[in-house]
Amino acid sequence: MSFYEKRLEKVRQAMAQWGADLLFLNFGPDMVYLTGVQTPMYYHILKGNGDWINGLLVSVDKDPILILQESMAVISAESLAQTGVQDVRVMSREEDPKSFFEKIVADFRPQGKTIAVGKAVWSQSLLALREAAPGAQFIPATSPMMDKVREVKDEEEIRLMRKAAEITDATLAATISNMHSGMTERDVAIEVEYQIKRAGGDGYSFYPGIICVGLGSDPERKIMTRNTDMVLQSGTTVAFDFGVLYKGYCTDFGRTVFVGDPNPEALRAYESIVKGSRGIVEQMGDRKMSPEQIADFVKDSVTADGFGEYYWYYGLGHAIGLEVHEAPWLRPGFKEPVRKGMCFTIEPKIWKSGEFYVRVEDVVVVGKERGECLTKFSYEPQIVE
Repeated sequence: MSFYEKRLEKVRQAMAQWGADLLFLNFGPDMVYLTGVQTPMYYHILKGNGDWINGLLVSVDKDPILILQESMAVISAESLAQTGVQDVRVMSREEDPKSFFEKIVADFRPQGKTIAVGKAVWSQSLLALREAAPGAQFIPATSPMMDKVREVKDEEEIRLMRKAAEITDATLAATISNMHSGMTERDVAIEVEYQIKRAGGDGYSFYPGIICVGLGSDPERKIMTRNTDMVLQSGTTVAFDFGVLYKGYCTDFGRTVFVGDPNPEALRAYESIVKGSRGIVEQMGDRKMSPEQIADFVKDSVTADGFGEYYWYYGLGHAIGLEVHEAPWLRPGFKEPVRKGMCFTIEPKIWKSGEFYVRVEDVVVVGKERGECLTKFSYEPQIVE
């Protein structure tokens, strides 16, 4: 059985639990999971006859059908050649979208059935489904529902995430080699974006976030204020938060760079979060700990080092894969043990307002006995002049 067939079976089992007979998905992470077909770059802007029909219809008992307008089939040709879906219906530019769509939906005998729809389904797609399936009940296939299906990654997914991690490591190395005093946060963010493409990434999974703190910088600044015109100077810390997108899969990554002579307290804080991060990875084995326990381990470690007051704790991280943020989250309330093949970000951070901000972040896959960092960039303090 191919990995696409196994994924389809997982989705069908989930649909049975939801009470859904059919599932309709637009382009997006869930569709990539089931088909391998990447969301085209022009999907959201290339308007045309029947732009709303693009999607995937999944049944609990019939082969899925991938529905595309002609322009999207052309743009997606490379990934279509490798899709796990055997039945691909392409609407020509001359055909009537409504009639074309209704005819395909009729193959599933949808009248009176329960149809789940992805969270990003277009309103016009939903309205057309309602017309094509009189008497049907519609339910949302919410993020938590689909995250549950996708939470344990298969070998192919981990292979792609491993490659995305390699690109991430190369991106930071190239960016640091070009950093120097006098650059602004915005300059560094632009450099990261450029280096992602140079290293082979399809783009960023979210816009790079750069935060420089020190030398009496604004004490009122918030941790999510990023990429400003603040200038890198000796004695400041530069925190990186960025991710790579590769064939639909994401990374979310971070390190801290010290400009000139490092602030001694900032160095100690950095060493503390590195110790906590490395310590918890060693314990992330199959069913050994819950997300809540993983988060508490690092918080307790940092607190024991004397930095509890400045530890930025909203949670330690989150699951990751086809989306940057997936469930479960590494925070209180998530009590089910992690399982082999689940992927998480481990991202401890210490924020001493106006003085320094240090963070590390890695993508970690849960193994049988311990975790493995897919991102492997050195934890040694990086210093630039």
